[in-house]
Amino acid sequence: MGNVPSEMKQKEKQKMSKESFYRIFGLRMVNEGDGYAIDGERLKIQREQQLQMPQQQQPEEKQQQSEFELGNPGAIADLHHQCHEMWPQTFEGFRLNISRTLSQSLAVGHALQVGQKSQLADCQFNASFVGERMHPMTGETYPAIMGEVDAKGNVRATLMHFMAARWRCKWMANVLDGELQNTRLFVDYFGKSCTCSWVLSNLDVRHQMGVCVASYLQQVTPQLALGVDLIYQREQIVPGGQAALVSAVARYHHDDNRLWSAVFSLHSLELCYSQLYGQCLGASVQLRANILKRQAISRLCYHCFIPKMGFNFRGGIDTRGVISALCERRLEPLPIVLQLSGKLNHRTNRFRFGLGLLIG
Repeated sequence: MGNVPSEMKQKEKQKMSKESFYRIFGLRMVNEGDGYAIDGERLKIQREQQLQMPQQQQPEEKQQQSEFELGNPGAIADLHHQCHEMWPQTFEGFRLNISRTLSQSLAVGHALQVGQKSQLADCQFNASFVGERMHPMTGETYPAIMGEVDAKGNVRATLMHFMAARWRCKWMANVLDGELQNTRLFVDYFGKSCTCSWVLSNLDVRHQMGVCVASYLQQVTPQLALGVDLIYQREQIVPGGQAALVSAVARYHHDDNRLWSAVFSLHSLELCYSQLYGQCLGASVQLRANILKRQAISRLCYHCFIPKMGFNFRGGIDTRGVISALCERRLEPLPIVLQLSGKLNHRTNRFRFGLGLLIG
């Protein structure tokens, strides 16, 4: 009986070495934990799982397991999300948004926009329903249904739901002038260390036309993710009737405050770099190039956020000489957010100013 503990330890060591061998070659065991450690929500889930672990497991074994846990890299559609969200979304004229929460899941709102040009005048009514379940991997609340209708009768609808623990489906459609247009279906599979995505856009089975996008993103190391993106288009406006494009995708993050992302193909190139300076300041640089047309544009922007003052500012400048800025300030104690938008083109000497109010 005295040799039983030693035999059990030897079996555990052999099991750990076997799992390490599989992980090195990119194979995942069926009974492995998720160990997602990308954002705060996933770190919270990981801590809760550690608290629920049995006391028989040694700390050294938990440290060895966490070293090989790569986590899910997310979808390729969110590859440049941190860089793009710092760019100010400017507008022109006056904009008024009023929203009201009817229940924990249901909300409605109105949006009114008036500009110097008659094309900018618009009035919309929107409604949204969001479920109470939260996905542990992405942090999204599902199911979600959102719809918008304007004064001309145009309708936009979005439906998102997790069909299974790792399968997410999203459907988007627009009804313009009484015709169904711009329909898109997104299907994402979130694996333990990879993400597979499929997109079907404007699919017409009768005329055999549409756009199909397939992408794969693999977390190679805890900091590096590599992937590939394939776009296939079949339409009459395309020379030859069909075309395909393959792109290479890469993302690298360091110390949770520096992020590099790149998408490269034979036709185009996009490079992004973003860095966070604490919790209130961030900056990013973006480069887009069209290799066929020999055109390129780069942008430099920053984002300043002060939660105690309810202050939010985004500013940016590009190589075309366009300066953009968007300032938001919450008017306490009223539930109102004041927006000031400005955009100046130094080449054409054109300036756009916008004033917005968010109530609710």
